[in-house]
Amino acid sequence: MCGSRLPPGEAGRECRDLEDFVMKMQNVQDLMTTGLTYVLDFEEQIAKAAPQMQQASSDSDLKEAFGKTATKSKEYASRIEETFSKLGQKVERNDNHIAKAMITEVEHMIQNTDPGPVRDAALIVAANQQQLFRVASYGSLQSYAKLLGKSDAAEGLEENLEDSKNGDEKFTSIAESTVNEQAKAA
Repeated sequence: MCGSRLPPGEAGRECRDLEDFVMKMQNVQDLMTTGLTYVLDFEEQIAKAAPQMQQASSDSDLKEAFGKTATKSKEYASRIEETFSKLGQKVERNDNHIAKAMITEVEHMIQNTDPGPVRDAALIVAANQQQLFRVASYGSLQSYAKLLGKSDAAEGLEENLEDSKNGDEKFTSIAESTVNEQAKAA
């Protein structure tokens, strides 16, 4: 099956790429490093998309929360870059296709809803999905750092993890305190 989707003359490249990928992922250190590259790109993409979510929302608390999202994403990215440094590694990025898909879904939500509480409720779902992606990512990465005895690297990841949990709670609170009831009544 290797190379079956490649143009003539490039058959076998797919297998070599897969081999390189498998070779890179041979241990927990590799998992951690690779995870950092993806979550860094995630944060950078979300930082760019957050203003669109802020502008599209109607609820003042939600607008404020999305305003903080861009700032928080930049803080998280900075901590990830510091983590690379603490690990003695060069900062790298890998395209995070999950972030791209989440942002595309947000764009569809905005296009397919009118401004108001229903759109706000949909945007909160998107925000919670982003927060939970962070919780999963930072939880795993800080666990790897601790496992590898890199407590200094684990600290920034733990901070990102706790902030992400708090962000999820904040968006849920906005939904439950006002937005969901307003959406129901719309």
